[in-house]
Amino acid sequence: MANNLTLGCDCLGAIHYLSGYIADDQGKPVHKQNCICIHEQDAGIGWKHTNYRTGRAAVVRNRELVIQSIITVANYEYVLAWIFNQAGEVTYEVRATGVLSTCPIDDDVAPEDTPGWGTVVHPGVLAQHHQHIFSLRVDPAIDGHENRFVYDEAIPLPRDPKTNPYGTGYVTKETVITNSCGINTDTEKNRRFIIQNSHKKNPINGKPVSYKIVAPPFQKMLADKDSWHYKRCEFADQAVYVTSYRDGELYAAGKFTNQSHGGDGVRTYASRGDNVKDTDIVVWIQFGINHIPRIEDFPVMPVETIRVMMKPVNFFDRNPAIDVPPSTQVSNRSTLLAYPQGVVKTAGNGKVGALVESSKGGCCSTSVEISPPGTAGSTSEGEEEGDGKEEDEGEKGSVRHKETCSCGSIEEGQVGGEGKVGLRKKLGECCNVS
Repeated sequence: MANNLTLGCDCLGAIHYLSGYIADDQGKPVHKQNCICIHEQDAGIGWKHTNYRTGRAAVVRNRELVIQSIITVANYEYVLAWIFNQAGEVTYEVRATGVLSTCPIDDDVAPEDTPGWGTVVHPGVLAQHHQHIFSLRVDPAIDGHENRFVYDEAIPLPRDPKTNPYGTGYVTKETVITNSCGINTDTEKNRRFIIQNSHKKNPINGKPVSYKIVAPPFQKMLADKDSWHYKRCEFADQAVYVTSYRDGELYAAGKFTNQSHGGDGVRTYASRGDNVKDTDIVVWIQFGINHIPRIEDFPVMPVETIRVMMKPVNFFDRNPAIDVPPSTQVSNRSTLLAYPQGVVKTAGNGKVGALVESSKGGCCSTSVEISPPGTAGSTSEGEEEGDGKEEDEGEKGSVRHKETCSCGSIEEGQVGGEGKVGLRKKLGECCNVS
């Protein structure tokens, strides 16, 4: 059941909502108000580099466009989101939450007598082990519909006095999938799954324009092959399936999963052995969680997050996020939380007053050396006396503040016996100021 999303609860920030329809148990349309939300979010640093020669840094934020919906499936909620960033990457994210499926158990059962297929999460409550396995259907068009599916693996080079004298070199070996099938991961060889357009070459290196699939490895379905679970969930035994495109083949487990006898799903589609080289293909990506419940999942489970990413490989001629404006305090307007007067932080066995810092927007790195009250205060050699209130030298601690930044201002001072700070302010450009 798709949830009606609420402003300020399910999605934050500047939100645009879309409404839609779902089918009820009779196949009739049911209108769902605000069941999809579209918004942006800050996802941390997008890229950064510090020039070790000058100490100057360049950094941009990773701004993401999120298209999100939430569904309730019996006792579970799944938060489903498509996420697009400025580096040309596409992420499909699933967050599982809700409540565990539980059964009663005698509350006086000894730990050694507890069934091995579950976890006691509350007196008299047993949560069973279970698996969440998802299948993401991708109908790719990498610069056109004539695509191929390949995987490459990292292979160590033999030691050679000319080409690999230290035994550290390795190459990649590429395998092209020619017929529809299922393929599993191999983390020991760093196996990468890649969708290519072999007819379109990158102008820089001449390699095919591509997108790679980054999906977490997971344990395949544990139900045996004679079970209804295995027969109906045709996708749950391989990390990836590749099939040729056919109209109507939209569902990895077939059209009627809960009533199926098997024989309708992606395993059946792949068994045809169709040509999948340089043609219109469909890629089915599996991912999931083997959920061994823990007490912390009860009574409501914190979100468990899984992500599948699709990243460009030789698709662009450079980092597409290189022209994102740099991150500055002028645009971000971050707030420094300084401790109020009389509030002190403890370092070692001494009380230390707060260090106050202000910035005009530069990207700075800060190191602070602190000595507790009761030791003589000190400042860096050649520095002028501060403007703060003078204290008895024997009661002072000291703060030595080294600032590396591209621009901005800093305030620093000595710590008095009561945790008060004598301030000295330096304004203007700063680079390797101490």
